[in-house]
Amino acid sequence: MRDEDLRPVRPYPAELEERLEHRGRHLVLRPIRPQDTPRHRQFLARVAPRDLYMRFFTGMREVPEPDLAHFTHIDYEREMAFIAEVADGAEAGDILGVARACTGADQRVAEFAVLVRSDLKRQGLGTLLMHKLIRYCRERGIRELRGSILMENAAMLALARSLGFLVRSGERNVEEVVLDLAAATPAAPGAPLA
Repeated sequence: MRDEDLRPVRPYPAELEERLEHRGRHLVLRPIRPQDTPRHRQFLARVAPRDLYMRFFTGMREVPEPDLAHFTHIDYEREMAFIAEVADGAEAGDILGVARACTGADQRVAEFAVLVRSDLKRQGLGTLLMHKLIRYCRERGIRELRGSILMENAAMLALARSLGFLVRSGERNVEEVVLDLAAATPAAPGAPLA
C-alpha cells in the first residue's frame, strides 16, 4: 500500500457552498457529493449528444455508470467539482451545470472541464461556475489551470479567452488553454469564495 492510499479523506467542504441569484433563479453553487449521483444522471440526460461530444471528445448518448460514479465520488483533496443547483421551487435540486478541476500529485497544475445543460447554454452559467472554480484553485495555491477544447467548440474557446486563458495550438483538432493563476487578475475581484 502506498502512503497516499493511507492519507485521511477530506470531508465534504460545506464552507464552499454559496447561495446566489442568477437571471431570476435562486441557485446554490456547491461541491458535488456522492448523494448527487441520481441528480447528476438526470442532468447528463438533459445534455445533448453533441454537447457530450464537445465535453468528452467521443460520441455517446449517455455517460456510462462507472464514469458517473467517478464524477460524483471525488477526493476533495485532489479534485473539485462545483455544481450549480436550483435552490427552490418546482426544480429545487436540479443540477444545471458543473465545473471541475483535477490536480496531479504536486497540486501545482489542475485540468478543468465545464458542462452546462444544453437548454441553458449562453446564459452565463459556465462563466459563473468557472469564476468559482478559478477562485477556489487560486485559494488552494494551484498555480496553473489547463484545459483541452475542440477547435470547433467556439463558445468554450470564447469563454476561456474571456476568463484570461491563453490559447495554444494542441494536437490535431484540439486547442490547449492555460491560465496562470499566480499572474492572472483574480476572477470576480473581491468576491469571497464561500
